[in-house]
Amino acid sequence: MGETSERSTAPHLLFFGAYDPEYPRNLIIRKGWKKLGFALSECRVGIKRKVHTRYPALLYRFLRCEKKDDVIFVPDFRHKDVPLAWALARLSGKRIIFDPLVSRYETKVLDRGDAGKGSAQAWHNRNLDRISFNLPDLILADTAEHAEYYHESFGVGRRRIGVVPVGFDEDTFRAVPQNSEDGTLEILFYGSFLPLHGVDTIIRAASGLSDEPVRFRIVGEGQTHDDMRRMAESYRLEKVEFLPSVRFEDLPLMISEADVVLGIFGTTSKASMVVPNKVYQALAVGRAVVTAGTPAVGEFFREGEHLLTVPQGDPRALADALRALGSDRALRLRLSEAGGSYVRSEFNATRIAERLFNVITELDF
Repeated sequence: MGETSERSTAPHLLFFGAYDPEYPRNLIIRKGWKKLGFALSECRVGIKRKVHTRYPALLYRFLRCEKKDDVIFVPDFRHKDVPLAWALARLSGKRIIFDPLVSRYETKVLDRGDAGKGSAQAWHNRNLDRISFNLPDLILADTAEHAEYYHESFGVGRRRIGVVPVGFDEDTFRAVPQNSEDGTLEILFYGSFLPLHGVDTIIRAASGLSDEPVRFRIVGEGQTHDDMRRMAESYRLEKVEFLPSVRFEDLPLMISEADVVLGIFGTTSKASMVVPNKVYQALAVGRAVVTAGTPAVGEFFREGEHLLTVPQGDPRALADALRALGSDRALRLRLSEAGGSYVRSEFNATRIAERLFNVITELDF
């Protein structure tokens, strides 16, 4: 893409809704869009507002915005804001892009099990997905696997879905040289303990490494946290330490203190469709990564070159992979260098914004 043509043809995006401006997905897109020199503005209210107060507040802010934008962009998790955005887009002659990042039904019912499949809550979330996915002119997905799920489950036309991977924020996650000394293998997992993370697989793998020179740091809180702590205690795992969540800005230091960072290992359908933030972040810092070998991971990464993969939910395979990394420092360095160089080149905020621009241009929505 030539810089002149980019600046003259890229749409002015208006980020719209009750979104978290610090959440990595929309933060990366906004940063990258601005770094390319493209126009962007925001119409946002607090994420805790309920619909009955959120809609009037968003409408008020929209009416006060300068009307230079071409596209209303509804970012991650804002399914409930899509109907209002759609109505305003139609009234003002604009187009609308929705970047859901997840399906509410897939997340709340199939992955987390917050509601049964036949419950009213399941119906509500599935219906909200169907409406919010079919009103916009363009839907974004973070992987081709997710795009196919949106098509098959909610009837979204393939021509209306563009794939833009998650990526990472290069201003936050920078390469840090590894410790040159051999010794205990420091293994890190951080996350919100969702079923898709498969922390039980990590605990079982740790139990198979109890006699090895390894140490696990498991950081975060969430749905399965207490169960995982009890599991670790039942195995009497002295080399597994549970720590509370850290601030986002402290993640790079925490990653840099590890030798290996773990991705996700769950067996839910969602686990096979996503590449989590932590994979991109850890590789960007320059650490070897082990994660489940899912179709989604295979879209962007090559096993044995950028990272190591193991079957979903297989603690023995995970233990074997970690044992190999612990005994072969050259392998760790090769993976971290190749994976880090690749991610920093292809998945930084600027490259993610370029992918978005290409999707908009190619689909000509």
